[in-house]
Amino acid sequence: MKRKLIALLAVAVLAGATYVLGYSTLFTVSSVEVMGSNKPITTGITKGEKLARVEPRAISAKIEMLDWVESADVSRNWINGKVVISLTPRTPIAIYKDQVIDSSGSSFVPQGEPPQGLIEIHAASIEDAVKAVAFFTELPEELNSTLTVVKVRATGALVLLLENNGKKVEVRWGIDSDNELKTKVYKALITLPENADIKRVDVSAPHAPIVK
Repeated sequence: MKRKLIALLAVAVLAGATYVLGYSTLFTVSSVEVMGSNKPITTGITKGEKLARVEPRAISAKIEMLDWVESADVSRNWINGKVVISLTPRTPIAIYKDQVIDSSGSSFVPQGEPPQGLIEIHAASIEDAVKAVAFFTELPEELNSTLTVVKVRATGALVLLLENNGKKVEVRWGIDSDNELKTKVYKALITLPENADIKRVDVSAPHAPIVK
């Protein structure tokens, strides 16, 4: 008898909780706050909606379909009814025509003006541009930090435009190979006093570089 009473009580509590969470006027959405971006987004959440019917995972997945969003976290406050959506926008590091590209190789159209200082990619396609980003992100920081332009030729050969003591140096890199050796050769060449005014360096054959 005691066990039946406990079971009935448990069912009643569960039914009551289900009603309160899903159907009563309690625990409804009072407001929606989007953090991490000033760009307008469609959340699909309406004020007055039942909090229990707000599915964080589904909403996160929907928002993450936006190409400029890297991740979205959705949380519900059961006390004040507030829903908070925390966005992590993608951070572009390169620009190709009207698109920008982040370090993961994801390309997207920027919302508004793209940030200054992005590395320019000149290529025949977005696919080649993404490969160029994968290439230069693997370069040493001391070289990467001076890079301003990457040109991808039809043959796949790369041409870099680097800053050196306030001057532009065109580096004919060749294909994406022997990058560590090419980096060492380039660094050694620009430190030589006789190369203080060089404008072009060809390290496509790193054992026989050409300086102009």
